[in-house]
Amino acid sequence: MADLTPQDDKRYLRGAQVTNQDGIVEFTTVWPGWYSGRTVHVHAMVHINNERTLTTQMMMDESLNTAVFAKAPYSTHTGRDTFNDGDGIYRPTMLLKVSEDGDGYLGVITFAADPDKNGK
Repeated sequence: MADLTPQDDKRYLRGAQVTNQDGIVEFTTVWPGWYSGRTVHVHAMVHINNERTLTTQMMMDESLNTAVFAKAPYSTHTGRDTFNDGDGIYRPTMLLKVSEDGDGYLGVITFAADPDKNGK
């Protein structure tokens, strides 16, 4: 499947995981960076039976973004110009529910995928 095949050696923090029998997947990563014109976000795709049924993004609360970006190594990358409320793709339903977890954070979100495209 093309979505799961690396396209080049210049893309980082990309991967694929299979859910457990309860439909849950866990992964460990770093806080995502940002680029001009977009808020901080993570892309996600859901595949069912080798077909992509959902493409979406996840965002974090701005107070957490501010706290993380105030610390090294993030604090060296300044000039962020787009926040959740100014991003044309952002929707409140895309916010991860985030809690502190040791020296990091735990983010949780539930995706609703409709493989039959029947609205159920």
